[in-house]
Amino acid sequence: MRAFDIVMIGNRVCTTLDRLGAQIGGLSVQSDDRITIRTPDFELCIDNKADFHVATLERPAAHFLALTLTRFEPTGEEDGPCNQSIMAHVLQTLHRSLSPDYVQWIDPLALLSSADFEMATTMPEEEPMLEQLSCDDCAGATKIMSRRHILPSIEETNLMLQARLRSGDPVEGALRATFRKNQAAPRISTDDIREKTTPLRLTVWLLTITLGLFALPMAAALTVFNLLRGENLRLTSQTAALTGTFIAFQTFGTTASAMSALQSMLG
Repeated sequence: MRAFDIVMIGNRVCTTLDRLGAQIGGLSVQSDDRITIRTPDFELCIDNKADFHVATLERPAAHFLALTLTRFEPTGEEDGPCNQSIMAHVLQTLHRSLSPDYVQWIDPLALLSSADFEMATTMPEEEPMLEQLSCDDCAGATKIMSRRHILPSIEETNLMLQARLRSGDPVEGALRATFRKNQAAPRISTDDIREKTTPLRLTVWLLTITLGLFALPMAAALTVFNLLRGENLRLTSQTAALTGTFIAFQTFGTTASAMSALQSMLG
């Protein structure tokens, strides 16, 4: 029997997005149950659905506030945690103002009670260290600093959820899997020096063939290196430049002078 003010909800979400650094481009109230918030990067739609069926509830929810975040550009792997962080901040703002019975997080099976969501998105109370307090704050050093209304980062939330969600419950497992998603970055091998594109590899071989017209032994050595380690344009260019320099020294008869100068520089 609760009444929801969709404009009030939109204004509070806009305040949260502004606090996160998102530039609000527009707020469109399309009906009494639907509002759209636009930024340069994404669009956030909020719908109030009546008598909505939730998979893990026996009876339909009288009111179901659905949030949909859509990126204007194709979503990359690095956007996953960012989108989840935005949704987590918005959900916590709405949770604090509307006090819902349940909160559904990403996965349809990840349905948390209001108390569980509050515990998953707040930091535990901490006592400040005395050496970190100024003289004016020493009198209140024994007071506990509450962080109940500060939403931690997505990494901190993930750590708290991993510590709490240890049971085999499917809802908790789905929530834990959602927070783990896209967290492990692919390992980049530092041993592979091969150029990534075909045109660059073809350029390496053309430079190697050109080098063979002037210095066949260097071209042969570079060919063996390319076959064993892969084509690297930087190494090939440096080899060609050094070979051309010494060919020029030999042509003008200044090789001995150049070697003497190099030896004097090296000591």
